[in-house]
Amino acid sequence: MIKFQGMKLSTLFLVVVTTSAILLLIKPLPTIAAEKIVTQETLLDRIKIEDMLIKYYVDISSGTGEDLAQCYTEDGVFDVNGMIAKGREAISKMYGGLDEENAHVGSRLHMLLNNPIISVDGDTATVWAIWSGVLNADINKPPVIVDQGREYSELVKRDGKWYFTKRYITSDSNLPPVWKDTYKPRKFR
Repeated sequence: MIKFQGMKLSTLFLVVVTTSAILLLIKPLPTIAAEKIVTQETLLDRIKIEDMLIKYYVDISSGTGEDLAQCYTEDGVFDVNGMIAKGREAISKMYGGLDEENAHVGSRLHMLLNNPIISVDGDTATVWAIWSGVLNADINKPPVIVDQGREYSELVKRDGKWYFTKRYITSDSNLPPVWKDTYKPRKFR
């Protein structure tokens, strides 16, 4: 009998065949979806989107509805707690219809944007973020967080500029009265 490193050739053959059969029967492990490749262009787009969002939130306190509506496509959809405006004109009117009692405007309100998750895919992108409204009623008093929630937005790039196509704002606390009847708890993550 021929031996291969102390093993009979027939035993070695049996080991090789058995191992091969087992390997063929084992299902390959599923691969984890690869992250999208980050390029200089996608990084620049991400920065442009984040800058747009921050400016938008700063302008909520000081801008006009018409100014804010320009961040949307002509047919953009703005959904705040279930109250929906379609198109720039309707979005501008929605902002114009929010009074101090309902939107916490007045005094010194600052909107903070936190934990943005921005995903860019060519000329489209999505954003998920947390927002907080911080009221500074008096220079001698500490700031107060008056409301907080989340947003999920879909964007498109046209002529190098990013616009909202769909934007969903959901309150998580201190829901203003104007949205009492339309509020729907939602999750986008």
